[in-house]
Amino acid sequence: MKLETLFRWTLTAALATGCSAEGTDDSASAGQGTDPTVDQANPFTAAPAGQGKEDTAYTNPDGVEVEVDIEADLEGAGFRSDRGPAELGQFAVTYLRKNGDFYMESLAEHVASRNRVEWLVDGTWVTAEQAKALDAAKLTHFRIRGVNAVLLNSASSGAQLGKVFEATVPLKPYSILTDAGDTCADDDDHIGLSQSVYWYRWEPSNPNCKVATQQMKVTVSKTFQAAQATYPEYDKLTADGKVTAVVIFGQIGDGAITDSDPGMYAFRRMGSWLKEGGFAEAATAPVGKRYTKRIGATNVEVDLYSPNDFSGLGDYAHFANFQKALGEHEIVVYDGHSMLGASDFWARPQYNSDYQIFLYGGCLGYEYYVKPIVDGKKGFENVDIMSSVIEVSANAVMFAGPAMAKIFEGLGNGYKTTWRDILVSVRRGVGDSTFGASGVRDNCFTPTGSRCGGTTPVDDGGGEAVEGHYENATAVAIPDNKTAGIKSVITVPDTFTVKTVTVDVNVEHTYVGDLKVVLKKGRKSATVWANEGDSQKNIEASFDLGGFTGVDAKGDWTLSVVDSAAQDTGTLKSWALTLGR
Repeated sequence: MKLETLFRWTLTAALATGCSAEGTDDSASAGQGTDPTVDQANPFTAAPAGQGKEDTAYTNPDGVEVEVDIEADLEGAGFRSDRGPAELGQFAVTYLRKNGDFYMESLAEHVASRNRVEWLVDGTWVTAEQAKALDAAKLTHFRIRGVNAVLLNSASSGAQLGKVFEATVPLKPYSILTDAGDTCADDDDHIGLSQSVYWYRWEPSNPNCKVATQQMKVTVSKTFQAAQATYPEYDKLTADGKVTAVVIFGQIGDGAITDSDPGMYAFRRMGSWLKEGGFAEAATAPVGKRYTKRIGATNVEVDLYSPNDFSGLGDYAHFANFQKALGEHEIVVYDGHSMLGASDFWARPQYNSDYQIFLYGGCLGYEYYVKPIVDGKKGFENVDIMSSVIEVSANAVMFAGPAMAKIFEGLGNGYKTTWRDILVSVRRGVGDSTFGASGVRDNCFTPTGSRCGGTTPVDDGGGEAVEGHYENATAVAIPDNKTAGIKSVITVPDTFTVKTVTVDVNVEHTYVGDLKVVLKKGRKSATVWANEGDSQKNIEASFDLGGFTGVDAKGDWTLSVVDSAAQDTGTLKSWALTLGR
C-alpha cells in the first residue's frame, strides 16, 4: 500500500532532506571532523541492570498513551473541507510538540476519513461522509474522534478522562502564508517555508505574528491502563537459534557522502562498540559489515549498512539493500532523514511474515512512519516498533545501541528483559523520554511461558526452566506515614525446593523514597526496596532476591509495603513471584 499524505503536493522539493536522526551538534561535527557520540558509554559492555515492568498499548517509562478528540473552527475551507480538519490538526501537532510533554500523532493518515471526522451542522454532528451531500458553506466547525497522543512527564498526570487541553492554531490555515508571511513561523532554515509546510514551522508566539488564531479543544476521550510486564517475543526471535539485526545509517549531511558525514561517524562508532562488547567482525558481509557473537544459546548477527550502502528514503539506486535489510533481519534499525511524507519507501518493500522489531529514528515516528510498517506486516501480531514522539535528536548509536544491547542482554538472563527495561536504557542514552514502543500490549511471551494459552516455561539456554509463576493483582492503598504499612499475600499451592526467587512489583506512588518493601516466607525475608529513588514516581520493576534458597515453595509469601513519611501517597497495584529450582 502506498503511503498517501496530505503533504504530498509540494513536499518532495521542500523536504528533500526532511527530518533527520542527527545529533544536535551533527552539523558542526560534519565541518569540524569530530564525533558527537565519542563520550557516550558503550551499552554492549555495560553490566546488566535491574529489570522493569510496564504494559500499555504504547509503552514509555515516563508517560502514558491516550486518545483525544480535537475540535475547532475552520474558515476558508470550501472545496477542501474534506481534508481541512486533518490539515488544521497538523498545526496543533506542532504547537503541542513545541510546548513540551504532549505529542499528538500526525493526522496525515486521516485526511480522507469519512467516519472519524465530524461536522457540526445546525446543531447536529454529522460524519464527513454525510457532509459530502451538504452545502460546504455550513462546514465551519469540526471534530476528529480518537486521535492517538502520548503525554509525558507533567502532562501525564492530567491524563484522566475528560481532561481538556488547548492548542493555538490559525483560524484560516489555507491563507496562512499570504496572511502572515514568515511572521508566524520559526527560524528553521533546514525546511523552506511554504504554504504546505507552514504547519511544521508554526510558531504563534512570535511577537510579530498577528493572524487570527483560536484555541483548538483537545479532550482526553480514552485512557489505557497498565497491566502485566511485556517482553519482546523472545521465543519467536530465538526459534532458529539465531537473532539477526541490521542498522541502516543514512546520510545526514548534504551533497556527496564523505567520511566526515555524521552517518559515517555513527556507522564506525557502532562497529567499535560491538567489537568492544565481544562481537567479532566477519571477514565478509552481504552488505556493509557484519559482527557476530554467541549469547547464551543464541547466535547473534548484526549487520551495519553505511550511508554508501543506503543513504536514505530517497535512495532508489540502493533500494535492493533496503529491501534486503527489511526482508532478512529480525531487528531492523533505521537512522536517517525521513522525508516527512515525500517518500513512500516504507510502503514499497515486501515485508515477511516473521516476527520483527523495528527501531525507528526519524521525524514524527510515532504513529506516522509506524503505520506503513504495520500495514506491511498486516498488523501488530508479528511486529514491535520503537519510535520517538518528536524529531529525533539522537543518532542510532544513542538510541539503537542501548536498545539492542538490552535485547541481547535478555538472551543471557533468562529472557527477563522487558520493553520497559529497553526504553529506560534508551532514555539514559538519549537523555529524554521521547522514545516509546508501539504494539507491545498484547505480546504473548513471558519468561515463564506464553500468556496467550501456553504454559510451558522457556529454557534459558542453561538447561534450567523456571518452575512457577504466581500473581496477586488485587490493588491495595498504601497508608501514608504508617509504620504498619500493608501486607499482600500470594499463596503458592506447589511443593518444591526453591532455588531462585524473582519478585515483580508494580507500585504507584508519588515519592518512592518514602517506601520500604520486604518479601517474607516463613522466617526468611529479603528487602526489595529500601527507601531508594528519592522523589521519583512509581516502582515498576523485577528484583532477583537471595535468602530463600532451600525453602519449600508451598505456602504464604507476604509482601509488606511501608510508607514512612508524610504527604505522598500511593497504591500497590500488583505483584508477582517467579520461583525456580
